[in-house]
Amino acid sequence: MEVGKMLIAAGFAAALSLSSVAPARAGDLSGAQLTCYVDTYAFDVPQADWCHSTWTPGTANNPSVAMFSVAGLPAGSYSYAWTDLETGRTPSGCGNAEYCIVPIATETRGDGEARARVVVTDLATGAQRALDATAWYWDGYN
Repeated sequence: MEVGKMLIAAGFAAALSLSSVAPARAGDLSGAQLTCYVDTYAFDVPQADWCHSTWTPGTANNPSVAMFSVAGLPAGSYSYAWTDLETGRTPSGCGNAEYCIVPIATETRGDGEARARVVVTDLATGAQRALDATAWYWDGYN
């Protein structure tokens, strides 16, 4: 075999070895967390598993909303099924998305608590994980 053909064959073999990279693995749900924050006039930061805020005049609206969001998922394709744990129903406006916005009011106008659960399904593997979080909204004025 002449040298030119040997180089071409070696190059072709090298290209084939590069193309046999392992396929991407489906997402791992073990790092997933449900975060939340109660929307105020401050720069609210999501917290894992539970969150709270205190209402006083001029610092937030009352009622407000609790923002729940799934964090910690690797790249992949997922579905989301939300449940309001206080009513057992799907919260209004919370569809198949990684976030859910739930109304919340302090105890002067409501119960000051919002509890949510989301079941995350990895569409590549069918693996599921349920995540819960609770938001509290306290009255710091009355």
